[in-house]
Amino acid sequence: VKKGVARKEGLEIAAAALLSFVFITGIWFSVSRGQDTLVSLDIPVDYTNRPEGTEIVDTSVKSVSLVLSGSGALVKSVTPDQVNVRLDISNAVIGRNEFAVTPESISLPPGIELREVTPPLIDVIIDETIKKQLPVQVDWAGKLSPELILLDFTVDPETIEVTGGKRNLEKITTIYTEKVLLDNLSGKGEITAKLVLNPAALKIAPGSKDKVTIRYVIRKRE
Repeated sequence: VKKGVARKEGLEIAAAALLSFVFITGIWFSVSRGQDTLVSLDIPVDYTNRPEGTEIVDTSVKSVSLVLSGSGALVKSVTPDQVNVRLDISNAVIGRNEFAVTPESISLPPGIELREVTPPLIDVIIDETIKKQLPVQVDWAGKLSPELILLDFTVDPETIEVTGGKRNLEKITTIYTEKVLLDNLSGKGEITAKLVLNPAALKIAPGSKDKVTIRYVIRKRE
């Protein structure tokens, strides 16, 4: 009888152990399946440690596509502002450079893993930064009344110093104001106009103004 009881107890223990194993295995597989959940995010690239006296003229892409994995609920809650892509370009040279987007370049929330980066390589065009004095041209728009004529105008200051990539600035001979409407002008007066930087990579040099004063004289036609 004792042997029978012992055998019965042994079978019950074995069955309990088997059920525990099945339960734990089921949880493990559930978690594993959760970790295989994938999401894709497009993240803009931030370039750091740009060499002094240079600027980025162009890049092959503005953002990269990241495939991320993690537990279902966690990975689905990731937002683009929680992910950063920073490329260290401290060793860039003038001209074309190629940089790899490595896992070290990417900052992810805890529990999230990187699966894929597209594209894995980014071309970055670097140029030398120079200064140039450019004459200011008023961008007149609209029309005066038929009986009026723009007799004279002056721009103060007449020139503005700008900074930018050497390749861009060597091609530029004039900097324009924003559009100045003639429609409502008459007599003598002055107006202030902002300068338009084209391409946008150009910058007003330190110490220079980003606006000019236009003084005009409008008279009736004789």
